[in-house]
Amino acid sequence: MDFFLKNLRETLSAINKLIENNIYIVNTKRVRRCNNIKSSNRSKINFIWRSLAFLEENEILELNGKTSPKTYKIVPENVIDIEQFIKKVDDQR
Repeated sequence: MDFFLKNLRETLSAINKLIENNIYIVNTKRVRRCNNIKSSNRSKINFIWRSLAFLEENEILELNGKTSPKTYKIVPENVIDIEQFIKKVDDQR
């Protein structure tokens, strides 16, 4: 498994945690806090924001304004099936 799919899976699990807590606005910082990633780990943070941009392209997230830091609104209001989504992404590659 490559790094992108692994980090995409972690990002999706963090988004599912936010959905379970009735939080529908997500940004890099919230995902980082859900996954207990330190702010000094820039490599992991870069993977998170790339994953968020990828999820926006696949219509899981939608951009909430154009300010920095980018915040996204979670489109589906129920929990995302991670395995099915990863399989779909892997088949497209």
